[in-house]
Amino acid sequence: MRKIICSVVSMCLVLSFIFIMTSQAAEENTTGRDAKSFWQRLFNYPAKVTNESANVVAETGKRGTRVVTDEVKRVGQVTSGDVAKSKELVTEPITGTAETVVDAVKGTAKAPIEAAKE
Repeated sequence: MRKIICSVVSMCLVLSFIFIMTSQAAEENTTGRDAKSFWQRLFNYPAKVTNESANVVAETGKRGTRVVTDEVKRVGQVTSGDVAKSKELVTEPITGTAETVVDAVKGTAKAPIEAAKE
């Protein structure tokens, strides 16, 4: 079992070395720019996905804060005597939260796609 694991690790190291040497050789050629660009995009992709995900989290936080702020306003309106706003006091947090969740899910699903664009 150890021999198999050692051979697999050795093969991975050899393949990695071959890829590194190939990319360095390609970098020196005029066509090497395409290979370099590919590897840069490949290694920058996770950072871009993280950036896009952070943007989604920030937007979700803003929308959540907006829902809470609107709810506090409604409570103030109802307690000050505007009873007509009591329906919105119940429905706005539910719809606002649902919209926030939908936007968060859409943003999370789009993050890898947006990160892959160039």
